Amino acid sequence: MQTTKKEYRNFLNDNFKGLRLRQPLFYSWDIGLRFDLQVGSTDTDEYFQEVTRRASTIFQTAFDNLDNVFLVFMDYKYKRRKIRFSNFTFRQINNLQRADICYSKEKRLYELDDKLDIRNIACIKTTVSKINFKNILIAIGHTDFPPRQPRLDQNGVFTSKEVYFLNIDKKLIFHMYDDRGLDIIATDKETIKQIYKKHNDWILDYDREQIDKQFE
Repeated sequence: MQTTKKEYRNFLNDNFKGLRLRQPLFYSWDIGLRFDLQVGSTDTDEYFQEVTRRASTIFQTAFDNLDNVFLVFMDYKYKRRKIRFSNFTFRQINNLQRADICYSKEKRLYELDDKLDIRNIACIKTTVSKINFKNILIAIGHTDFPPRQPRLDQNGVFTSKEVYFLNIDKKLIFHMYDDRGLDIIATDKETIKQIYKKHNDWILDYDREQIDKQFE
């Protein structure tokens, strides 16, 4: 029987060969979508409500409740800090046990010449139905706005945490980077065609031409 860590690595190698899971995800793969979540001024509750509405709506188009997923939680390693079991993201997964989490480290993910660039990685295999994804998306949307709660980093002002949802069944990866937008990549453009059509108005205009060309 394969471990979760082995399954996760095989999934990436078999479907997204050569991909390093990092942002900006859209620019790391040939087949993908980039969405704009922003409407209006960032200092209003309505702004964040719309960010959450768009992100959760797109998520629900990309994922079904019974889909098997890897939830990958990533955090910059300060000194010896480890990912705590009590962190906000883990608390959004129903009945999560310590044994369900596999840990690893990723070196030089963003800075190739920096030996201190180390990320703590936690990977959990579960189903969408067990994840309170909306709460996670709300927290990601608050990344750059410390007074707002919930946040992925409940204690500090600065957060370096990232969350990736890897859909094992549909072979796609979903990553909301902050309140500005989110990326989806896939192994086959047919997988994301419905998402592209359904939420076309929310495609980020800056990358629209590149995205449209995929579906010509």
